[in-house]
Amino acid sequence: MREDIAAFIAARGEGADFNSMALRVFSHQYAASSVYRRFCDSRGVTPGDLDDWQAIPAFPAEGFKGRIHDSEDGAVRVFLSSGTTRGASERSRHPVFELDTYKASALAHFSDMVLPDEPGPMATLVIGPTAATHPESSLGQMFSWCTELADGRPVLSAFDSQGRLDVEEAIAWLRQRAEGTFPTLLLGVSSAFTTLFAELRKRGLELRLPADSRLVDTGGRKGESHVLSARGLVKAAWTYLHVPGYLCVNEYGMTEMLSQFYDDCVLNRFRGRLSKRAKVGPAWVETVVVDPSTLAPVPAGEVGILKHFDLANWESVSALQTLDLGRVRGDGFEMLGRAALAEARGCSQLMRALVE
Repeated sequence: MREDIAAFIAARGEGADFNSMALRVFSHQYAASSVYRRFCDSRGVTPGDLDDWQAIPAFPAEGFKGRIHDSEDGAVRVFLSSGTTRGASERSRHPVFELDTYKASALAHFSDMVLPDEPGPMATLVIGPTAATHPESSLGQMFSWCTELADGRPVLSAFDSQGRLDVEEAIAWLRQRAEGTFPTLLLGVSSAFTTLFAELRKRGLELRLPADSRLVDTGGRKGESHVLSARGLVKAAWTYLHVPGYLCVNEYGMTEMLSQFYDDCVLNRFRGRLSKRAKVGPAWVETVVVDPSTLAPVPAGEVGILKHFDLANWESVSALQTLDLGRVRGDGFEMLGRAALAEARGCSQLMRALVE
């Protein structure tokens, strides 16, 4: 299974059949996880019943707050969510028994969406978690892998284990990069970028990073008024760093998934295509927008909640039902926040089935 998933990722799905691979993964997970098996049995679905991946029962992402594996013995890492939505006691847990699949998935799609024009090695600033500061963070692990793409260029992590940004160090480093000629990559969480831009504004500093520099922000905003909006962040990146909006990418990810989604703005520009931003996942992920009451797919363009199937999750649960609102846009989807009403309707029935 592991080798076949690795080959699928390496080939970006070319020449492979997602449906047959997804059904194989479902069969494996049904046998391996008693929690997921009981959930599927409560829905009256077993591997022998299916010929379409869309009929695979989608496990509530909320279910990762409990134990999804019969045993975590042998896990090389247990990733934990930040707990910012409901507090640290309600953190999701995602045990991972090998990191090769996650690394392959993370770097392949990051390169396809953020670096499609192949700008070469870039100096890299991280103002978010890393594997060193936050070993329980899947985002921190991804950021650490992304710094490997610097390939000898200067790298700075200005974010400590308490989640504090060293704004003085970050600004001094950026001033050096602005005097150079090779591009700079900025990776960070939205709150840290907000702090950085506020300090640049306070000091009246407007730096000019070299051409092809780009910015990736992640972590979402969760309704926090003190965090810059997506539009505000793009505007600030141009004003204070001279990074154009089409090179500012927002990432959407979950602790419960080993694959990520990115704005398609860099890819669209590289392909000479004009369109509104959409979140696009890799070839080894399929996403469906479903009705929160019935969990059936909604007509194209209508708002619903997002259901993902991630082949990179082959060790845990691949079919995931989220509470994230969205609608189909282009080759991906538009994110619209969290579905407050879904908990009281469709998703509550999922959780009842899980409890039973």
